[in-house]
Amino acid sequence: MSLIEELGKAAFSQMTRNASAKTGLNEGAIAALMPMATAMLMNGLKKNVERPGGAEALAKALAKHDGSLLKNPARAADDDVMTDGRAILGHILGGKQGTAQETLAKAAGADPDQIAKLLAMAAPAILAGLGQATRDKGLDAGALAQLVKSESRQAEAAAPKELSGFLKWIDSDGDGRIDDNIASLALKGLGGLFGKR
Repeated sequence: MSLIEELGKAAFSQMTRNASAKTGLNEGAIAALMPMATAMLMNGLKKNVERPGGAEALAKALAKHDGSLLKNPARAADDDVMTDGRAILGHILGGKQGTAQETLAKAAGADPDQIAKLLAMAAPAILAGLGQATRDKGLDAGALAQLVKSESRQAEAAAPKELSGFLKWIDSDGDGRIDDNIASLALKGLGGLFGKR
């Protein structure tokens, strides 16, 4: 079982109720969105570690994430954790953050602010998982980069196939604008998961 699968069964499942209360989304929508959020964030992390010095920067950042959040997932809804999560999102997604949130929000029939809150809860949990793995396995920056790439592939495989073009956009260079065809396919495919066409 991958790190992200373990995280999904443990922390994310316990976070669902708190995330619902914090975002106003129902628990079914949260459960459907979490694999998409995970794949998107892991893809962004993969892109970051592939840049020169990116793996070293992530290893340094993980020094602040010891995995303790995984022992008390309810804390993901705390204001201080979500503030940290927003900063993490800025580092991971950069200029694509706003468009990514809007695309997922349209697919789910949600408000972008609701998606932003959900991602701000998910991001620290993902880094907590990576931080714990780094400590437990004694990973250096190179091994951490390989772990991130492996987990990204597995997270993408676990996400709806309609997300593939969207994830490639996350992984691409650019100014944050999404191709209309990619956005349309993502909305059509993902919308079906939320009972919309």
